[in-house]
Amino acid sequence: MDYTYIDSHQKLADFCTSIETADYCAIDTEFVREKTYYPVLALIQIATEQHMGCIDPLAFGDFEPFKKILKNPDLIKVFHSSSQDLEILFQNYNQIPTPVFDTQLAAAVLGYNHQISYADLVQQVTKVQLEKKYTRANWVHRPLTEGELDYAMDDVRYLMPVYRHLKTELEVKNRASWIETELQAMSSESNYQLDTTQLWKKLKGAQKLKGVHLQIASLLCQWREQLAQQKNLPKRWVIKDELIFDIARLKPSSASELSSIRDANERFVEQYAKTVLDIITTAQTIDASEWPKHDKLKVLTSGQQSIGDCLMALCREIAEDNNIALATLATRKDIDSLIVNRKNSQLSQGWRFEMAGEKLLDFIHGQTGIIASDNGIRLIVAP
Repeated sequence: MDYTYIDSHQKLADFCTSIETADYCAIDTEFVREKTYYPVLALIQIATEQHMGCIDPLAFGDFEPFKKILKNPDLIKVFHSSSQDLEILFQNYNQIPTPVFDTQLAAAVLGYNHQISYADLVQQVTKVQLEKKYTRANWVHRPLTEGELDYAMDDVRYLMPVYRHLKTELEVKNRASWIETELQAMSSESNYQLDTTQLWKKLKGAQKLKGVHLQIASLLCQWREQLAQQKNLPKRWVIKDELIFDIARLKPSSASELSSIRDANERFVEQYAKTVLDIITTAQTIDASEWPKHDKLKVLTSGQQSIGDCLMALCREIAEDNNIALATLATRKDIDSLIVNRKNSQLSQGWRFEMAGEKLLDFIHGQTGIIASDNGIRLIVAP
């Protein structure tokens, strides 16, 4: 093995000491969350140019040396598609890694496929075809086989050359500044702190509810979240979205009425009828001004839709000229937002504004026009 298996505090302390002066390290995690609310962190893989370690979080409990690595301001932590890894590390160690570098984000602004997978990026950069045999491995099972561990370590073993390659590309193309703001935002704790008052927005069918019905749904979602956390169970095991929706829609006033709702089985009614009915009562006592409301959809006029079509075509040309994926530059939602409320559009910010947003606003304001040729379309100064 070309890595150290770390299953004790002393091994962790020694390993962290050996990498603390490195300029950057690659980090990945393996976890299982099918039967729990909180993901079970099963492995942490970490690599520098000189050392690689496979940390077993199930083997011991003192992770202070690792937490110091996570917050070391001189050590760049490299991830691929970092959101889940960052969330899990925050949940387990109350520490967000900083500073971070996300290879998926970097690849997006360098012309690779939008949201490219790690395996595809490794293949394109290093020409190595990664093994897929252990994709569905049970990472909490012990002992893990040598093949499983080696598969896990590939997630950082090849992340190192990928990082070096992308970093060089960013510098050569002068695009490093494009992702600075987004990389800094990834280390914000607010991204990983749950706002329970907004849970209803992820409820299936919520768009069909309004008024007090939506208030009931919101309170039920908050109660479910709290109960799922307490029992450490998946939310769907506590109460399904469909049942929350039906309870909010029908507003049962008794256990008998609750039991008549589809999916409200006898066990659920026996355990939670009083709580659910209390929630319904409470929701109706809250002032209507405080009830949750759907965001007002700004329907574009036919003229605005036509402008949007033109802007979409311009963005496609601009993306091709700069060798990046169109989805990385702009979505139709971004363009529609630019038309009706430009401050909220990604095209009004950072590198997207410099590359495309400013040109699109010139077109919207009538300062430029579009001409077509066999080679596509381009902007010209309006007469």
